Amino acid sequence: MTTERKLYLRLFLTIIIGMATAMGLVRLVTYLNNASGSNFLGRVIEAREALPEIIAEEKDLVMVFGSSIVRAGYSARHFDRTVNAMGADIKSFNFGFGGLNPYFQDYLSRRVRESFEQESRRMRLVLIEFNPFQTTKTRWRRAEQVTDSFITMLTSDEELLEIAFEDPERGALLYNIKYLRDNVSAQMITTHLGGMFDEPNQESDRPGMNEEQQTRFDEIAGILNTAFEEEYPDYVPSQWSYEWQGAGTVPWERPAETVAMFPEYYSLLQNEERMENDLLFRIRTADAVELDFEEVLIQRFIAVVENFKPIADQVEVILLPRNPEWIDYTPEVAARLQTVIERIERETGVPVRNHQLIDEVPPRAFRDTTHLGRYIGDIPYTEYLAEQYSSRLIDN
Repeated sequence: MTTERKLYLRLFLTIIIGMATAMGLVRLVTYLNNASGSNFLGRVIEAREALPEIIAEEKDLVMVFGSSIVRAGYSARHFDRTVNAMGADIKSFNFGFGGLNPYFQDYLSRRVRESFEQESRRMRLVLIEFNPFQTTKTRWRRAEQVTDSFITMLTSDEELLEIAFEDPERGALLYNIKYLRDNVSAQMITTHLGGMFDEPNQESDRPGMNEEQQTRFDEIAGILNTAFEEEYPDYVPSQWSYEWQGAGTVPWERPAETVAMFPEYYSLLQNEERMENDLLFRIRTADAVELDFEEVLIQRFIAVVENFKPIADQVEVILLPRNPEWIDYTPEVAARLQTVIERIERETGVPVRNHQLIDEVPPRAFRDTTHLGRYIGDIPYTEYLAEQYSSRLIDN
């Protein structure tokens, strides 16, 4: 080997070792921060893995698909119990996932459609949540840091290859993220580490819990945590439980004294300081009050609806209850939302049911400014859905 070739070999090995070291450091940083694809989208991954078992169910299938608002607000087992008592024979599933705007929901709904089509199975009813603040320019802009990572976890191999053919540089980046970075993009890391240099967020100056209220809240929280461990000794921790059909616990399987503590728990939680801070967070991260809609996300939501139409006998879009004491629309915002609703109906041919302001779900039924509380909110709303849809699910 000539001296020149030896030099080239050393340079090549140095580059390889340097790249391997850099990648090792990246993986170390993500490991120390407990960052991995399974953590970011763990609930989504667990739900996708359950699709074969869902499809194999003998009962008629119902799915409620949407955001964390659905996760908190729809009690699948309570819906089934209520509707089946009327003569139906259904099993429903909560497919509500936090952090997924319609761009990502489009990819996830494609995976659901593919799974059902492969087994020639259909669902009796699919309700798709339209979440207004998940469809704003602010939400789209703030998703930039996770887009590459989420795409690698939600796309099929064929879709990823198609991206690579259209844009080889981006394709190489996505394959790198998927197979070498455990689905953690560099942008996600730098955004996380750079967060310490951001300006402090605006915080509420309203009164929070006083000392007596805080003591009582801590007492109730401790009692409820202990009660859960005692009442569910065989529970296997998961983000999406097949046994619970993607939803949470139900009041009729728990002692009355446990259930009776939830209203007071949430009443203490709804103190003005916490609620205003939550509102400020929703405005900052999602433009929840002004609703400046993003065209890309509206188009993707329409695509979500189209993905479900071939695999369901009935598809409808719903807007879940809104907490009007904190999320209050001006007439201009309400008109802007109504325009989007009418567009969804027109372009999909699917009806949109607006449940944002219904008497069955008052402001006290929420755990924060946007999510319904356990038992005080999810049960009344689920019963409302059962009333609305039971007649369609009962075979005449």
